[in-house]
Amino acid sequence: MRMNHTTIMLDCSLDLPVLLNFLPLPLVYSPKLSGLPRWQCKDPSIAVDLPEDIARLFRENVGHVFIESLPLFRLPETGLVDLSTVDALLLSNCFSALALPFLIEKYGFSGKIFATKPTVTFTKQLMEELSHYIYRAPPTDHSAQWKNDSLWSSLPDGTLKESSDFHNWKELYTMEGIQKAISRIQPISYSETIDLFHHVKVTALSSGFCLGSCNWIIETEYNKVAYISSSSTFTTHPCPMERARLKSADILIMSGLTNAPSANPDTMLAELCTRMAQTLKNGGNVLIPCYPTGVLYDLLECLKAYLDSANLSNVPVYFISPVAKSSLSFSNIFAEWLCDAKKTKVYLPEQPFPHAEFIKSGRLRHFPNIHGDLGSVYQTPCVVFTGHPSLRCGDSVHFMEAWGGSSKNAVIFTEPDFEYLHALAPYQPLHMKAYYFPIDPRLNFFVANKLLNEFAPRCLVTADSYLPSAAHSQKENVCLQPEMQYYGLTRGRAVTIPLDGKFQKIMLDPELASKLLPQEIFPGVSVTSVLGLLSSRNNQHTLAPLPPHHRPHTVGKLLWGELSIEAFVQALRDQHGIVDVVIEGTEEAKTLNILGGKATVLISPEKTTIRDCADDKLRAILRDLVFRLLVQV
Repeated sequence: MRMNHTTIMLDCSLDLPVLLNFLPLPLVYSPKLSGLPRWQCKDPSIAVDLPEDIARLFRENVGHVFIESLPLFRLPETGLVDLSTVDALLLSNCFSALALPFLIEKYGFSGKIFATKPTVTFTKQLMEELSHYIYRAPPTDHSAQWKNDSLWSSLPDGTLKESSDFHNWKELYTMEGIQKAISRIQPISYSETIDLFHHVKVTALSSGFCLGSCNWIIETEYNKVAYISSSSTFTTHPCPMERARLKSADILIMSGLTNAPSANPDTMLAELCTRMAQTLKNGGNVLIPCYPTGVLYDLLECLKAYLDSANLSNVPVYFISPVAKSSLSFSNIFAEWLCDAKKTKVYLPEQPFPHAEFIKSGRLRHFPNIHGDLGSVYQTPCVVFTGHPSLRCGDSVHFMEAWGGSSKNAVIFTEPDFEYLHALAPYQPLHMKAYYFPIDPRLNFFVANKLLNEFAPRCLVTADSYLPSAAHSQKENVCLQPEMQYYGLTRGRAVTIPLDGKFQKIMLDPELASKLLPQEIFPGVSVTSVLGLLSSRNNQHTLAPLPPHHRPHTVGKLLWGELSIEAFVQALRDQHGIVDVVIEGTEEAKTLNILGGKATVLISPEKTTIRDCADDKLRAILRDLVFRLLVQV
């Protein structure tokens, strides 16, 4: 967005669902994945000229086509603005910051970057985990050979063919790129106001979604823009959503609504616990593919309590991730970013999350990978939390292959960003049970509509997919129902929204201010005239006294106000005995004929004019009366 000569980027998310188009990355050779059928091009005119080594990069299973290559990633839109000219980037949470290294390394972004301290920490962990999963796989030298337009056009209809921007997909950044990007972020606190080049001010407000997640207020002296990213009104571990300061914005930008609008998180959590207990009691294992932060902390808390109540306290729980240890540690350190209930525990002192006790008892164990220490304690049945939730990389690939052949085992999907049947497709046929219980605490349409009415912005900017259309009914639980003016956004399209920007703030020099003689025109309202030298430096405007050689010898008075015809006529009668006054004209402009035409006074909102008056004495009376009834400054 561009506001008051300042270009601001709001978040830089990485499109992770694009991972589903690729074949999973096993750590060692997988007979099952390597044995999937090769996709055969059905168009003979293309197939005859297609190099065999390129055609062999696609495999097909249960109606889905997969690219056998190192996964590539879809970046945010980069064609609308030169990213090297962006002044600042505001990061709302760790999940919406994963494209940052791309912006710095490939697009020359050099602006300021702001995020809360937990967002900085967990963004680094998410990046490191993803990079570790991608690059630990055996290297491949054909990662981009499949980018063939003719070949792509012949693919069967589906999610892969619909991804027409595949030429812009990029290889993931390295650990070096992550360190460089993270070092550029300036940590801030909630309600801390940052002045951007004296043009705009930005303030982070708690959004209630995850530790350190925030919404943003972006304002000038006369305009206010509110940006609502992933937010939640549920009572979970983060600070609750701050709502008061989001009200009455000129523009409200709303994004990051839930990807599972019909799924209640509490209901989904209860279903998850029930299916998990059934699986464990039948001697099976449970795999929960997940991110190493966010909802995971709530899942571990509920899991501990449920296992105790279900007489399954002897079942081990494993959290496997290269950042597992640091994730669990930092969640207990960031006390000021927690909800009041957990914050209170810190000052007792107690651990805010029960997973500390879970770990101390030996029931929850964390490991960086499936090798080494895990083998010495591993026992079944068990519950495993590991990445990646796409099932395309990470240790979840190993457990899918190891456990997929038994109907006793189960995989439970909780992340709504990945279509779970597509995620399972390369592993089919699969005997293990699969459950989809999306736990997404972000705003659904019903809550978002209530908040729109509460915040009452002048206009709304949001994704086209959130707005009413022919595909949506007009029910408030399936789309937004804005009662104010709104603008829809789609990828690759810019929207211009007018803001009232008629005024600028000017600072008065103390010397000049001390010489002013304001006159009160209404209770609490005074006016005066001022003559000075206006200077602008670093986007700040100052009015100072004129240099001596530029000062005029005399300064004329200015008249201010609106002349009251009733007061003017009454003063002529009472003070000068003139009663022969005829008033003509419209509501906007009046003509006063005085003494049978000896003088005419024209009165309008813009000016007052005395004309057709040959009597100098009468002219002086009329002029002095106008001066007395108006304010001279």
